[in-house]
Amino acid sequence: IALHAVAPLDWAAFLRQRLDTHAAPAPLDGLARSGWKLVYSEQQSEYAKAAEATRRYTGFGYSLGLDLDKDGKLTQVQWGSPAFKAGLTSSMLLVAVNGIAYKPELLREAITEAKDGRGIELLVKAADRYRNVRIDYRGGLRYPKLERLAGTPDRLTEILSALK
Repeated sequence: IALHAVAPLDWAAFLRQRLDTHAAPAPLDGLARSGWKLVYSEQQSEYAKAAEATRRYTGFGYSLGLDLDKDGKLTQVQWGSPAFKAGLTSSMLLVAVNGIAYKPELLREAITEAKDGRGIELLVKAADRYRNVRIDYRGGLRYPKLERLAGTPDRLTEILSALK
C-alpha cells in the first residue's frame, strides 16, 4: 500500500515475479535501458590491468573462473566455473601450465591457445600433494566491457556525469 501511494503499480506482482523467477538479472536490463550492453573481449581494459597491478593478483574470473595472487595461489574459484568443475579450490598453488613453470602470461597464452580444443593442463599443489588437472575450456580470454547500443539514448553517461 505504501509503495502504491508513491507510484501506482501492481507491486505485489512485481515483487513476486522477482522473488519467484530466474529472469534476466536487473543490472543487465538496467544497462540496456540506459543505452549500453555488457560484452566480453579478449583484451583486458586499462582499468583491469591497473587493478591487477595495484592489488597484485591475476584475474581469470570470466574465463576459467579463478583468481590467483602474485605467487600463483588460487584466491578465488567461482562456483560452476571450468576451474571448479576441474576440482580446483581456493588455497591451491598453481605450479605449472602445460608443463612449464607458472607465470600469469603463460596461463593467458594457454587460455588463448586452448580455443583450438587442446585444453589446459595444470600442475597444482594442495598442502603436500601435487596433482595434474585438465581444464576443458575453449572460450579464450574473457574480460567484461560495456558497449553502446546504437540508436538508443545514452542515459548511463548522463547519470555518471552528475558524479563528477
